Amino acid sequence: MFDFTGKTVLITGASGALGTTLSVQFAQAGANVVAASRSRYDEVAEKAGGRSLGVRLDVTSETEWAEAVARTEEHFGPLDVLVNNAAYLRIGNVESIPLEEFRRVVDTNLTGALLGIRAAAPSMRKAGGGAIVTVNSIAGLTAAPELVAYSSSKWALRGLMRAAAKGLARDNIRVNSVHPGIIETPLAYAPDGSAIVPVGNLAVPRNAAPEEIAGFIMFAASDQARFATGAELVADGGYGLGPLD
Repeated sequence: MFDFTGKTVLITGASGALGTTLSVQFAQAGANVVAASRSRYDEVAEKAGGRSLGVRLDVTSETEWAEAVARTEEHFGPLDVLVNNAAYLRIGNVESIPLEEFRRVVDTNLTGALLGIRAAAPSMRKAGGGAIVTVNSIAGLTAAPELVAYSSSKWALRGLMRAAAKGLARDNIRVNSVHPGIIETPLAYAPDGSAIVPVGNLAVPRNAAPEEIAGFIMFAASDQARFATGAELVADGGYGLGPLD
């Protein structure tokens, strides 16, 4: 069990399955939780219980980021942990993906993370340091031809994470990423209900439960990982090993 007593944690994409799970589990670990999302943020904060606050946040808006961090500081003081979890996925290859959708994916997954780090860092300096965790993907570690926008954004997110880790190191701010495999959420399925990535022939032949991935994220955010920065934690059920046969 992780102990985040007295720590203030802001989670983006909080209304999704993983974001809601993170909000609940951080609250159970004693954290002051800021559940940030474009919708249902108050509902998630109520579900998390404890000392939780719901805030509206479109991660592509610099203004809304400034407001979210300001509200966080008003309620709980400086920010200790940021989990850049918000994501957008659109199926399409290099020829079929609409340009406006490619830009929307990159704007959410990459620019949104940049704006989050930029907004969080000054608050974390007031706290004497902090931890930033970017939720990446196996699509950021391998080729995903039918997820060209998502994969491009996640590969670029690796560069952002490493640059931020090096740039913020002397401020005692750690920046790491977690690369989940397929999580049992709506993002795992195409509009017709079929699995975007079949997992039946992997070493662990199932999708991950949100609670399993939340544990990796909480570890990266915790003091137990205080010697790690610029690191990539992979929890992919053996996806990187390839099919068993």
